[in-house]
Amino acid sequence: MSMVFSLLIGALGIYAFILTRSNIRYLSDLQRTKRIESSSELVSVLIPARNEESTIGPCVRSLLKQNHTNLEILILDDDSEDGTSKVVQALCLDDERIRLIPGKPLKQGWRGKIYAMQQLYEASKGDYLLFTDADTIHTPDSITYGFSLLQAHNASMLSGYPKQITKNLGIELLVSAILFNPTLFVPFRLQERFQFSLFAMAIGQYMFLKRSALDHMGGFSHIRGEICDDVQLARSCTKFQEKQIFAPMSDALSCEMFPTCKEAFHGLERSITGVVKRGWLRTILILVIVLVLLLLAFSPFISLFLAFTGASMIIILPSLAGILLFLSAWIVNARFFKFSFSSALLAHVTVFSVVLMYFHGLFLVLTGKGFTWKGRKIS
Repeated sequence: MSMVFSLLIGALGIYAFILTRSNIRYLSDLQRTKRIESSSELVSVLIPARNEESTIGPCVRSLLKQNHTNLEILILDDDSEDGTSKVVQALCLDDERIRLIPGKPLKQGWRGKIYAMQQLYEASKGDYLLFTDADTIHTPDSITYGFSLLQAHNASMLSGYPKQITKNLGIELLVSAILFNPTLFVPFRLQERFQFSLFAMAIGQYMFLKRSALDHMGGFSHIRGEICDDVQLARSCTKFQEKQIFAPMSDALSCEMFPTCKEAFHGLERSITGVVKRGWLRTILILVIVLVLLLLAFSPFISLFLAFTGASMIIILPSLAGILLFLSAWIVNARFFKFSFSSALLAHVTVFSVVLMYFHGLFLVLTGKGFTWKGRKIS
């Protein structure tokens, strides 16, 4: 049995190393995409905002500095309980491209953010739509870069991880859970070619779409009840044969998702649980993934246990090699996506936190307690 565990850890390390090497090459190629110098296309920047008084101003001001100037910026005030609308109204006086849209009462059967995005989509005029969050800060070529990637790859939807801003190591360890995808899960080059629904990826901080694709999908009504709207939209693209790609966006924008560890844990558990679809096959797949993550999380302790119990080097070496290969793969991805080296070294802690977040989120779903996000209950 000791040899089995050791070989499994070794195999996982090799897999993580090979997948990471392939993904980094592919993502680096995307970064070198030639920028389109100028375009007359109208881009609608769409921002759902609920209680974003402190973040909406810097976000909008960064968007006003875009190299691509033919844009409209629509902000939907989603029943905010703070001064979000007053901040936006003041911004509207400075630039006629900004427009504040009062949100309608939430329709039955819709999630709050998805309904806000639907209203923004209906009010927009551009042939290209950039959905972004109110807590993002964009570099001047954020839109140009996204537009260039869509054109170069003949894609209908683009998303990608921004540079994640975190106040301390604890928050960073939790947020770096997103590295699970490039390290252990998504083969990005194959995903672009074959458009598997399982591997479709998106993050709501940056979703750039052709309007025609969203028209084809009937807007957001088909995912109106989903918890994890971004990934579900990407999966919808694959089902509607609208090509979606996932690209590195850390040079295009940054985002501070969570100010505290508690908010990071609860926010990420909601996303992790929301991504998982129900059904026997999916349940088996998730069970396998959870067991793999637990094995990786405890692999250093398993190797130490083997050493202390007098196991031979033939048994110990595969696990040691697997640990080093996995850790090196995680570090490569962490540095590529601009996480700190110190958080990358604690990869096994992050992996274990993913398991904890999944099980706690599952507990909330099964007990009917649900999640609370931005003052709304999500069952």
